[in-house]
Amino acid sequence: MGNFCQSMSAGVDFVSAASTLARQSAPVPRRFQWNWKNSQELSAIQSLRKAKIPNAQRKAIAQAIADQMRPMCFGPETPCVTVPTSNIGEIKSEAELQEAVMDTRIALIDLNDDGVTEVLGQGMLNCGATGNCPFWIFRKTKLGYELLLDGEAQTFTIQKSKTNGFHDIVLATHGSSSSGGLMDYHYEEGVYQEAGCYGYDWTALEGDSVREVKEPRITRCR
Repeated sequence: MGNFCQSMSAGVDFVSAASTLARQSAPVPRRFQWNWKNSQELSAIQSLRKAKIPNAQRKAIAQAIADQMRPMCFGPETPCVTVPTSNIGEIKSEAELQEAVMDTRIALIDLNDDGVTEVLGQGMLNCGATGNCPFWIFRKTKLGYELLLDGEAQTFTIQKSKTNGFHDIVLATHGSSSSGGLMDYHYEEGVYQEAGCYGYDWTALEGDSVREVKEPRITRCR
């Protein structure tokens, strides 16, 4: 009887330990933290046209960007309009499209620390009034550059956190001078996928007055 009780006790301890282990190993939702101090904004001097890269690489990147722009400009949602600083305006031909492609602002950044840089590109067309423009990430392959992310942004942040070996990406859009939206992207199943949507605000309401804050107030939108 004593041995039976000891066996039952051991079994209970085993189940309890297994339950504890299961709770400990279960994935815990990651709390979103925007590393806003590391946010970046691409400038006109970072255009594909001015990039100091081999012509073969420039051509391959241009082809990948054109594949994203072409449906926007010659699809059912025409017209396709470039930013006011461009000399093109409304794109009506393939030649004008290629000019807009070369105006795309790019950054070459290694997002998975494998020694090969990915291409982050911001298209200068169909942008919002506050500068929110099409934003893409491409990865180099043997056949050219493949699309990893298709979004919209004014600025982008490469987060310290990683998912499946790739740094998480936050795209920020401006809604006003002090507020806007954030889209958190994680690398899943071969592409960057939406992991969370948030709003940010650099002001706080105190009584009847509004004051600026040192850290953005983040709220989840879904």
